[in-house]
Amino acid sequence: MSPDEALRYIQAQHRYLFEQAEFAALLGKAPTDLAVTGVLSRLSRKKRIVAAAKRTSGWVIVPPEHEHYGAPPVTWWLDDYMQRLEPRYYVGLLSAARYWGSAHYALQNTQVMVGRARRSVVIGVHRLDFTVKTRLVETPTIVVRGDVAPWRVSTREATLLDLLRAQVSIGGVEAVARVTNDFAKDLDADEMTRALDGLDHTSTAQRLGFLLEALGHVGPARRIRKWTAPRRTVSVPLELQAPDDCSLELNKDWGVLYTPDRLLFLDEIR
Repeated sequence: MSPDEALRYIQAQHRYLFEQAEFAALLGKAPTDLAVTGVLSRLSRKKRIVAAAKRTSGWVIVPPEHEHYGAPPVTWWLDDYMQRLEPRYYVGLLSAARYWGSAHYALQNTQVMVGRARRSVVIGVHRLDFTVKTRLVETPTIVVRGDVAPWRVSTREATLLDLLRAQVSIGGVEAVARVTNDFAKDLDADEMTRALDGLDHTSTAQRLGFLLEALGHVGPARRIRKWTAPRRTVSVPLELQAPDDCSLELNKDWGVLYTPDRLLFLDEIR
């Protein structure tokens, strides 16, 4: 094949990421052939492709309509990219919230949950930021198949639990509360139990139950109460980084310590 034919062949499979070895085979050459490297360099200079990472042989095809952005949308190539690194990855936190319809905060990045620490990756204007989660495999996810390529995202229920644990880095408990309020009517009782079992973190369950109840969503809160009932609970702060000089009140039902102004905020957005 010619270089253009090779790119079209890959795109015809709804794929936008390829390895140098695959490209070389399509050209009928060895992966280490200098001619292959030369062709890739020329295509890169013409902005037809972009390197997927500094130290890998991966390349992302850039369709003409996405040349301004330096790469096609993340979901077109994310799964192919992550399959090489961590097949059990998933899109999470505020990126997952945006997928599920809660988009209060403009994001310039895609937040991806992984099993070990990784540096952020920038491809074109797109940035992947990675967050480590120990119980990655146990987290309930779905595979989104209606896009150009499939990709994995956490369920609504698992997303809320992740947001509470990452509240310091995603805008605080107010950001979590807004997403919780958006999700509440669509939360599924069985899926909530699956998410709670997958995380297996009682204090996070207490915080989510408190938020749901304070926002007036009694049904989902009741399912969380059923999960926490047989488990040992202790008093935990709602916020992981609350000011040291603030006075806290205790909600005895959930064992959650909170500042009065946070309760006023929850009442305002419910």
